[in-house]
Amino acid sequence: LAFSDPAIIRLTSEAFIPVAENSSGLERQRDDKGEFFRHIAERGHYGGRTFPTASRQGQYAFTADGRFLASINTRDPREMEDMLRTALARWRDGDAGTAPAPVGLADENPLPSGYPEDGLVLRVAARDLPREVDTRPDDWRTVAWYLDYAWFLQEEARTLVPGPRAIGARSSTPRGVAHRLARFHLRDFVRGEPFVWPVEAVQEATLTSEITGIEGPLVRLTLRGTMTLRHEARWVRPEDGEERHYDSGYDATLFGEAAWDDERQTFVAFDLVATGDRHGANQYNNREDDLGPEPMGIGFTLAGETPADRTPPHLLRNWRRDAHDGDAGLAAVRRQPYFQASETP
Repeated sequence: LAFSDPAIIRLTSEAFIPVAENSSGLERQRDDKGEFFRHIAERGHYGGRTFPTASRQGQYAFTADGRFLASINTRDPREMEDMLRTALARWRDGDAGTAPAPVGLADENPLPSGYPEDGLVLRVAARDLPREVDTRPDDWRTVAWYLDYAWFLQEEARTLVPGPRAIGARSSTPRGVAHRLARFHLRDFVRGEPFVWPVEAVQEATLTSEITGIEGPLVRLTLRGTMTLRHEARWVRPEDGEERHYDSGYDATLFGEAAWDDERQTFVAFDLVATGDRHGANQYNNREDDLGPEPMGIGFTLAGETPADRTPPHLLRNWRRDAHDGDAGLAAVRRQPYFQASETP
């Protein structure tokens, strides 16, 4: 894949300033940042496109003041390298060919993301597991994996620790926390972007904690759970107007270990893995050629402290609180905040 290719890594780090952004939000965002992006994107590979979608996903090269240089939407490292070298040549020749963006970003104040400063922030990785019989093409699909993040408030994280501090003490994770874990994070996002599981898709969602050790303020836990999801995904393909519908699901067994610091009121270690068979397809998860059932694993580990580790969970881009007058960049797609979404009856 392009961004793991040594030549791409070297070229982008030595000749460019890499920036990663969520184009889905910027395509509609009503502020300077959104206008800056659209000024560039409309001069790129999908400029003016409305069919089959109006997406502006891809890789763009541009100057700091918003002059377009080149763009592409590809996983292929050689295609991306060609685009980057074209952009670099245009920049060196002073041949941007477009006007700068009408707005600047120097005074931009980012909107609050909702990042839980004192909460539990997990890095989430999904990948297919080894198969007894593998009929997939020998290409990127056999090695695909994807990253996301999961957020929990401090009071939610605290509920994962049994109240009585005694070895053998057990507790069950509250329904809202377990259901949000299932609906928002046990998705088949190995190859793409599936939607959140609807409330009715959750057939079972349990996660229990057991204290296995106490060392001063440190409480060691074993985590176990079972989560079963079922839903018929339906959508109409814009390309041909045909309806697609697939019975989809995930039968997950969860196991993990964690360590909670009673003095700091935070997790200092957290490792949880969900494994089991997934089946079906979603509109944007690229599974129509791999309906299964086949094994998939999703791992949860503590996120770090880098800016990248403050990336919001993927589905926050279309599951945010209502926009207020001063928050034009927030998408008012759902009425419930992420932290309360799973409480819907």
